[in-house]
Amino acid sequence: MNYQIADAKTRYFNDKQHYLNFLDAWKKAAQRSASKGENWGCLTGAHMVFYALLRGRDVRSAFTPITKKTKLSNGAYINHGMYWAAQELRGVANINGWNHEERIKKFLAPFNETVTEEMLAQLYEDMPDISPIYSNYGKGIAIAETLIATDERDSKALWKIIEEGSK
Repeated sequence: MNYQIADAKTRYFNDKQHYLNFLDAWKKAAQRSASKGENWGCLTGAHMVFYALLRGRDVRSAFTPITKKTKLSNGAYINHGMYWAAQELRGVANINGWNHEERIKKFLAPFNETVTEEMLAQLYEDMPDISPIYSNYGKGIAIAETLIATDERDSKALWKIIEEGSK
């Protein structure tokens, strides 16, 4: 499964300085909190997906799969957080969406104008498909059982278990 955009740094950023400004804006946004009166609120899962994709990183590096027995047995997606964050990003980036301009402005505010609406629109087109991994039917049942039975807490190892079970 490919959850990244390999040439993202050259595809979305004009030059190295533009990319470094983006990283600096992210660092500052991550240090701020909604309680400090920011008009954009706080960073969301969609911001994490956006950040990973713009950096050319695997989106899975920002999320840990669900391993709690009660959640998995009640039908939570194994990749619940990552899937819904990606859906939120798709909703924000959808140019035909309701109240589009205001949502885009609020979403991009933490990046201090280092990311443009055009970059978001291009990323929307290039974004990998992140499908839900069901825990209550098909191959997902076996994957969920393996996740419940393991004591593994390393995110990379958990994603490896999921990928092997999906084959």
